[in-house]
Amino acid sequence: MNVPNYLFFNALSLPCKNRILLLLLSAMFSICVAQESSQTSTTLDIQELRNDSHAEIPLDRNWTFYWNELITPETIPANSGTVVSLDNWTNYELAPNEKLPSFGYATYRLQFSLPKERPVVSLLIPAGFAASKIWLNGNLVAEIGTVGTSKATTLHRRATRIVPLDIHETNFELIIQVANFYHHKGGISTPVILATNEHLLHSKTKKTIADMIFIGSLGFIGLFFLLFFSFYWNKDRAVLYFGIMCVSLAYMAISDRYAPLAEVFSTISWSLLTVVEYISLFLAGFSASLFFYTIFSKFANPIYLKALKIGFWTLTALVIILPAPHFTRLVIPFLILMIINLMYVFYVIYKAITSKRHDSILLLLGVLFASFIFFTHIFIFLGTDGNTIVYVNFGYIIVFLLLSMLLMTRFATSFHALEKAKIMAQKQKEELSVKSKELSMVNVELKENLNHLEKINAELDSFNHIVSHDLKAPLIAINTLVSFIEEDIDETVLDEDTKDRFQLLKDRVSKMYALINDLLQYSKITKGEKTKETFLLNDLLDEVVEIVDNEKKHTIKLPEDNAEIFASKVELEHVFQNLISNAIKHNDKQSAVIAISFAKTEHEYTFIIADNGPGIEPKYHTKIFEMFSKLEANDEVESTGIGLSIVKKIVTENYGTIRVDSEKGVGTTITFTWKA
Repeated sequence: MNVPNYLFFNALSLPCKNRILLLLLSAMFSICVAQESSQTSTTLDIQELRNDSHAEIPLDRNWTFYWNELITPETIPANSGTVVSLDNWTNYELAPNEKLPSFGYATYRLQFSLPKERPVVSLLIPAGFAASKIWLNGNLVAEIGTVGTSKATTLHRRATRIVPLDIHETNFELIIQVANFYHHKGGISTPVILATNEHLLHSKTKKTIADMIFIGSLGFIGLFFLLFFSFYWNKDRAVLYFGIMCVSLAYMAISDRYAPLAEVFSTISWSLLTVVEYISLFLAGFSASLFFYTIFSKFANPIYLKALKIGFWTLTALVIILPAPHFTRLVIPFLILMIINLMYVFYVIYKAITSKRHDSILLLLGVLFASFIFFTHIFIFLGTDGNTIVYVNFGYIIVFLLLSMLLMTRFATSFHALEKAKIMAQKQKEELSVKSKELSMVNVELKENLNHLEKINAELDSFNHIVSHDLKAPLIAINTLVSFIEEDIDETVLDEDTKDRFQLLKDRVSKMYALINDLLQYSKITKGEKTKETFLLNDLLDEVVEIVDNEKKHTIKLPEDNAEIFASKVELEHVFQNLISNAIKHNDKQSAVIAISFAKTEHEYTFIIADNGPGIEPKYHTKIFEMFSKLEANDEVESTGIGLSIVKKIVTENYGTIRVDSEKGVGTTITFTWKA
């Protein structure tokens, strides 16, 4: 209500004295109101527009700010609000040293005037971190999202708007309602721009062209390398990381400038879209770092990769977990992390260059050029020239093309190496084919030899049968006939020479019989499967000693520990029986002393048999294992000369070795091993 008018009209109906008093009060109140109105007038007078058609006039002062009020042209209060410079409201003070909170709603109002003679101009309303609603001279000209007084009633959206000004008007009133319930910055951060229609349209066109170049090229490069990795060359993970980086950056650019998902899904939460955008930002940085690490893994510290993973997953988790507006503050920590990362990248590239890695020079050029473009974009040309953004985006594309060249160089190198490997593999295949044919021929020959061997074995079996039956039978008959002749002839008729000859004949028959038995045994050693069993060594040796020295004439010392053995008991018993009986048979002492010892390792047993016999000269150490080899005359010691040959063959068949340690006159030590 207008208070002076109220006082004036009421004064007319009062008595004269009172009427005069009220009229004076009304006049004084009117003067005060007029003075106050003149002091708080916020009209921005823009009487001169520059002749430069590219000039931009920022409307950043003389705004009236209404906190927690959604003012419309019909509900403007007469004397309220605060005159401010246009900024986000978190920089305003509700009270001394008390900043306004991030979340809330408010109204910005500006009155300004323009000269009548002016070019056709428009207002550029910047995109704010909030939903907004815009009136010009009482008319609703734009609505970005839905402005509400709570998070539930507010639909956040970001977009710029160009509002043309009526050429016939000179006085304007601009009202902008703002509501923010998701970002740590509230309100409008950048000033409203007044410029000619031609300039604003040209600037918008240039930015659109720049975005088309940047988003289109980056998206195409990223998708190309992702498909290239998926369907053709998945051996180099740098290709995958580079593709993810390009696609993430392209999505960030299109989301920040055009928000296509918000247009398609009209009710989707803007906070959710911002979370996705932040994750894309972190993913772009992380994949770029992995791209670098994959190329220079030999020069980078493994701790670097762990730090990358921890930093990325921490930031991503915080973005997902933290509520608005806290997660919107994570851009600064991410940028600090990437700056530190970039410094380490330069250090590692320097190490690679000093190690004469040629691809590192190409990467260094890309990183240096990207850094130059970035800092030029941010600190020099940003916002000064509409053409600059086109040049800057061209610069970014050149950087990614350089990196693409690096990947294709790596691919070409790997492809050439693969081609060489294929050629070598083809040569090896041809060589294998030749060897395979040769092997087939050898197999045929081997098969024929096996058939021949089977025939020989069959003949040998037949021979053994003949020996065991047809040869042994006559010997037994000869021995029997000699015995019959001795019985038939009177002993008084026979002289001593005749008796010795009869005995010699019988001895030779017995030796021949033993020789045939040893030959049969030698031929049967490798036939049949070996049956292994577990037994105690000393128990086996007791049985052998009982056979070779049943009268206990000799001293045979067994091992102290009765060890457990897993082997072919029959074969091992035969070896011990031959060696111990030989030590007794060839001993030149009245009583033989034989010591048996044993040792075991992981893979074999070792047996040692030492005697006090006459010893063997070193030149005979190998000869004694040859068949029919004997060091004594036939008449001195009864022996076939096959026993040690059988021993050596049994030991060899069990993957062992046998050796003799002896000197003439100092005894003999025989050591043999046996696979465990």
